[in-house]
Amino acid sequence: MERLFETLPETTVTIRVDPEASVAPIREALARIFDTGRVSVIEGSPTQPDEVVAVRIDEVVAASTAESLLQSLLLVNSDIYITGSRELDEAALPDVLQALHDIPFQLRGYPESDSEKLLLIAVSRAIERRAADAAAGTLRVGFQQLSRLVEEPGTYRVYERLAETDLAVHAYGVGDTTPPADLDVTTHTGTSQLHRKGWFVVFEPPTPAVEPAGLYAIERGDNEWEGFFSFEPSRIDAMQAVITELATTQPQ
Repeated sequence: MERLFETLPETTVTIRVDPEASVAPIREALARIFDTGRVSVIEGSPTQPDEVVAVRIDEVVAASTAESLLQSLLLVNSDIYITGSRELDEAALPDVLQALHDIPFQLRGYPESDSEKLLLIAVSRAIERRAADAAAGTLRVGFQQLSRLVEEPGTYRVYERLAETDLAVHAYGVGDTTPPADLDVTTHTGTSQLHRKGWFVVFEPPTPAVEPAGLYAIERGDNEWEGFFSFEPSRIDAMQAVITELATTQPQ
């Protein structure tokens, strides 16, 4: 499971936050999650293209409003996704967050943090929406426990919708429940580290004309996660290869 992290590029990004936006929590949240030496969150300027910008090699590569980042990370909780009060068609990542692709993050869930884990959920939903819009291709998803797919109403509705398309949907996790027979999802159960500790959502589109997307994370401790997300086709292929290999060759 580790080799995907070993191939990540030595990319660095600077996030500049307009001080007039009064969004100190954004600076703190991004610094905590991406505190790996690859991302710097600093005070920006009122003259920059938007309230929050991402800079790579002295070039602004993405810009977002403070509000979009607050709604993604700080002013919401996981219930909006679990209950389905935020519809799949509303799922989107602010451009500044997308600019942090292929950079490892480290985050904590409740009770250590009320907001950090939302990055995992928000990226997952954005990839699921991309797959739903394409309505074809392959989607591989790690739930840790398959009961999450069945018992979380919002998640179940998302996968009902995905299963109604031409997507090949594969769900991985501990087999603590059996999804309904009419849900067209292929399940892969086991007790390996991949099944128990892997949180991944990997979309391989049906044609190169559609951009792939993948999230890959490992639970390192109790509700503590390390991962990254990517839109690079070769990296998405590598994610799929690792998932299919580990799901079939590790002790079950």
